[in-house]
Amino acid sequence: MDTYQTAVAHNSVVTADTDTVLSTPFLVLGGTLPTLAGISCRTTPGSACAGILMLGPVTSARLANALMEVPDPAVPIADFAGNQGLRRDFAGERLDPPALAAFRELSTPIWRRLAELPFRAAHEDRAELALLRIAYSRDAAIEASFAADSSLLVDYRLLGRISAARQRLEGLADLDLLRRRFFTRTHACGQCQSARLHAYEACPACGSGNLVDEPIVHHYRCGSQAPESRFADGRLLVCPKCRRELRHFGVDYGKPGIAVVCRGCGAVEDEPVANFACLDCAAATPSADSTPTDWHHYELTEEGLRALHDGRLPRLEIAPLLKGHGRAFSPVEFGLLAGEALRVARRYDRPFALARLTVANIDQLRRELGPVAVDGAFRLAIDTSVGLLRDSDFVTPDGPASMLIGFPETSAALAAKVLDRVKKEVAVVVAAPLEIAVTTAEGEHASTLLDHE
Repeated sequence: MDTYQTAVAHNSVVTADTDTVLSTPFLVLGGTLPTLAGISCRTTPGSACAGILMLGPVTSARLANALMEVPDPAVPIADFAGNQGLRRDFAGERLDPPALAAFRELSTPIWRRLAELPFRAAHEDRAELALLRIAYSRDAAIEASFAADSSLLVDYRLLGRISAARQRLEGLADLDLLRRRFFTRTHACGQCQSARLHAYEACPACGSGNLVDEPIVHHYRCGSQAPESRFADGRLLVCPKCRRELRHFGVDYGKPGIAVVCRGCGAVEDEPVANFACLDCAAATPSADSTPTDWHHYELTEEGLRALHDGRLPRLEIAPLLKGHGRAFSPVEFGLLAGEALRVARRYDRPFALARLTVANIDQLRRELGPVAVDGAFRLAIDTSVGLLRDSDFVTPDGPASMLIGFPETSAALAAKVLDRVKKEVAVVVAAPLEIAVTTAEGEHASTLLDHE
């Protein structure tokens, strides 16, 4: 059948509480559940399931959609239809009682670890946290391997060929949530970006791969040097420059080295160049023009485990944290509000101050405390800072770790006092030693600060 099915298998799953026994529902994709003792099915898209059974051909998009609907995207997957390239923990020729028993046995430790750490994630972090959760629940590194049938030449079997897998893994590694271990370097075709390339030595002059190594002959008397084939005259060696016959090696001539001769254009070079021929589009790309990509294995770090517990990624950017605050505006809106406030201040000679508040040591703290701990402190600091502002004040992000604050009817000196109170309160409520730098300006100086937003 083409719709989702949930197969309710009357087996047991050991949870974090080993005294608790639960029946295990499976989500069926790509086929109809066969008649098996102890298993029934019902159509329930999006309901909780402990695993996915692929019983027929399933596209990568279909599996991705299913994993977006299920509450836990790290559930184990069994494939009984030869769906190559898709994420799967178990593969079998057909679903029968022995195969189902083997899948249950393989899945039991996965179910136990999933139950010990329930999945929760904001929508924007779900895809990345799912990768961390897969590594955690399988208690394994996300290993890279060669895939001859993939244009990328490398894939991650634990994940299947999901969209932008490497980019997501690299982003998690940049946040110290995964630890890199080098696997290989690939190069991309300059035309179609495929990494399925054949490397060959090419003539630097014409690009032909029809090359041959020849000894260089040096005629001592006239100084001529050329590949040996240029001296060959039947069974004799005759200098192509002076036409004298070369009789005695070491007396008339020597062979000081090897030259690379192109049979296509006749060019003589000391060294050939490396070219890549694309196996997908047949384009030739000089190695110097190809795009290199480093591939790694990835291991879950303690910071990654903390991110799973917290259910969010440590983005360490101020803009998302300001969303939802009644006093926060986009940079464009802030510019319009500040510009109008400055116009009123000039016309009626009223005070107006702008301030920039920056968490100055965010990178240092990230190295010392880790991104997850710093992310929590950063969020609390921003919430505390904005919460202490007056109803008339307004803010906008001004870089990853700073914000601009507008203070209507306020002098720079008074704005500095407000922000001094903010700094003291942040020091009290935030355990991490955040260093907050403040710059304030009034009048035309405020206009200058705004221009540098």
